[in-house]
Amino acid sequence: MRRTRLVGLVLLAIALASPLPAWAGDRIGFKGDLADLSTSADPFDDARAAAAAKVGEGHTSVRLKLRNIDRDYAGSTFGAHVHVGPCVENNGAAAGSHYNAGGGVSPETEVWLDFTVRSNGTARAKARVSFEIPPGAAMSIVIHESPTAPDGAAGARLACLPLEF
Repeated sequence: MRRTRLVGLVLLAIALASPLPAWAGDRIGFKGDLADLSTSADPFDDARAAAAAKVGEGHTSVRLKLRNIDRDYAGSTFGAHVHVGPCVENNGAAAGSHYNAGGGVSPETEVWLDFTVRSNGTARAKARVSFEIPPGAAMSIVIHESPTAPDGAAGARLACLPLEF
């Protein structure tokens, strides 16, 4: 029993240290610390994240996982979107606008990844849209202070995860 548990822990450590698993089609991924975009304390100051995206066959799928979010924010919902610019510490404007496939602002033309923080300080989000983000057209996922409104607004930019399409 002890050896089985040890082998399981070793395999888990290898999996966590390895790149995200390959998907069919064009896949990108990143995991690590979030870039802090705000100058004041926020729930994501010590958070880490992993994101993966698959682009192909007329669709884009994005998964986002977060951990080490301040547990005082359990039950709070935050907006997150794919943005066209890069993550630059203390410079939310560098991330530019949401990637938009055209035709107005909606979850059908942009990638919206709103999530609710769990009591253990984790969160997950996923989105699948009916368009392909072309290579070089988007560079990050930005976490905003509020849930996404119907017009796409979600408040101040708090944190950023690099994810170059």
